[in-house]
This record gives sequence, C-alpha cells and structure tokens, in this order.
Amino acid sequence: MNGPAPQRFATLDALRGVLALGVAVYHLSVWFGLTPAGSLSNMALAKAGNYSVSAFFVLTGFLLARTAAWPSIARQGLWTWTRKRMLRLAPLFWIAVLIDLLLGLGMGPEPKLRFIAENFTLTFGLFHPNHALVTGGWYVGVAVLAYAAWPAIAWVMERVGAWTLGLLTVALVRWTFAPTLHEVMAAESWNRFHVYVMPGNQLFLVGLGALVGWLHGRFDRRLGHAPFLAGVSVAMWALFRPFPWFGDHLAALTGPLRYYYVGCVTALVALCAFHKGLESKWLKPLTLLGGWSYGIYLAHPFLQRMVAPHVTGWTGLTLALAGSILVAAAAERWIERPLNAPSKN
Repeated sequence: MNGPAPQRFATLDALRGVLALGVAVYHLSVWFGLTPAGSLSNMALAKAGNYSVSAFFVLTGFLLARTAAWPSIARQGLWTWTRKRMLRLAPLFWIAVLIDLLLGLGMGPEPKLRFIAENFTLTFGLFHPNHALVTGGWYVGVAVLAYAAWPAIAWVMERVGAWTLGLLTVALVRWTFAPTLHEVMAAESWNRFHVYVMPGNQLFLVGLGALVGWLHGRFDRRLGHAPFLAGVSVAMWALFRPFPWFGDHLAALTGPLRYYYVGCVTALVALCAFHKGLESKWLKPLTLLGGWSYGIYLAHPFLQRMVAPHVTGWTGLTLALAGSILVAAAAERWIERPLNAPSKN
C-alpha cells in the first residue's frame, strides 16, 4: 500500500455522524410507530437505517485496509494492535450489557450463563450475532470477527499480493448468495432477521470497504467539491428513489435489490473517502456526531425505553434521540477518549 495513511478522514468522520443518525432515527421511528408500512417515509427510513449499518461495515473494512497494513501491525505487535481495536468496541458494549442485565430489560436472549460469557468475551459472533444481550449488538459480534481475521489477511496481502484481497472479497460475496437470494425470506417470519445477521451474510461488506481502502492507498488523486457533491447526489437518488415498493423491510435487505443498495452505500463511502476534505463550521456538528456514533448506536434503544412510557410520537423520538446524543457525548468524553488516548502515536 503506497504512502502513509492520514490520521483522520474528515469527510468520513462527518459521514459517520449521518449514518449514526440514520440508524437511530429509523429504529426510533419503528419503535414509536410513526410511519405506516409501505409509505414513502417508511421506505426511506428503512433504507436509511438498515443500509447505514451496512455502510458502517464498509467503513470498518476501509479503515482496516487503509490504516492497518501488515507492516503497521507488525511494528506495533499483534497483541498491542488487537488491544487497541478491542478498546474501541468492548467498554461501551460491556456497560450496555451490564445495564441491561441489572435492569432486566430483556434486550437480547434469556441471559443464560453461556450468553453472558459470550458477551463479555466478545465471542458471541462465532456462535450467533443475535446472542448479543443488547439491541443492535449483533453488529459488534460481526465486527469483532472482522478485526480478528484482519491481521492474517494483511499478512497474506503483504507476502502473496494485494490481489488476494480481491479474491477473498469475491468469495465473501459468493457466501451471501444463499441467505440473500433465498434463505432469509424462506425462513419463518420470526427467524428471518436471525438468518440475515449471520456473519456469512455480512462480512462481504467489510471486504468491499477494504478494497476501497486499498484503492485509496494506491491513488493520490482526490475529488474536488463539485464532483464529490455530484457523485453523492447521484448515489443518494439511487438509494432513496421510491421504487421498487416494499412493505416488509427485509424485502429491501434481500434478493438482487440488496446488492444494488449495497452498491449505493459503498459508492457513498468511496466518494467520502476520496473527497479532498472540507474544513467548515457547518461540518463540525456532523464530525462530532461521527465521534459519538458508537455511543449513539448503543444508547438509543435504552433512551427509547426510558422515554416511551411518558412521551410518544415525534416528540418522544426527538427526546430519545437528544438523550442518546448526550449520553454518547458523555461516554466519548469520559470513557472512550481516556481509554484510547494511550493508543495515539
């Protein structure tokens, strides 16, 4: 991979903020029952929420490929590199699990000793991502698998050639054919989402992001503001155009349509990655949200539980979202930032 990786990707930081809002607003709109199934707003929110999670996986792959080539991992040491990655995922996740267990919120499966052990060792993704004891925790289980596999992938790329990343990504895409094209919708309705979240149906997104990261390291040319905005407009139109119609949100996450939408969000990540960046006051709030995105992702189900018994409708969504942002900001300031400060070079 050519050239040193930059420490920050300004436009990607802002994109993370947009994605975090997309996930939270989608979930809260569903839980508060704000949009009827099949309406234009319901379809748009479903695509925004679900494919924001897909985009986070693509971002994970991009950052691994762009910042964690094998020489960098070897220089740090495998244990040190792994510890840094886990410090970004584990503490807030463990806190969320503890709160769920202490309050008996039942956000995941019955908290048997096995599931508790899987959650606190972050190994539940090996068994089933939905063994997570917090809502949305399945993402963490799959992300941990990607982090665990990356050093071996980076080593092979260094020793054999970067073409192996392309071959691996093709294999990962092929792995999705059965669940995406058949198995998810063929399952009983209660089991469909459990089939959808399996690692074999998600890890190709990390592979796609890693390819974008590899390309980003190979080419120095960056997009100016005009082509960037034009490309983002096209990708957003392609993602949010109101057809084909769907009422069941899983219909938009399966079949050939899924690959089309994944192409849209991968293009968005690539456009933001290759953008030359923009320092602007209006971008600062999104950049801050990007830094708080993991906390927002984990916090918003808890805030919904707190708000829903007292306030409903769009007011309830607004309060739950605002509370999630405040909790995430506090968590980043007093938990994430101190824990990750020693990992800065």
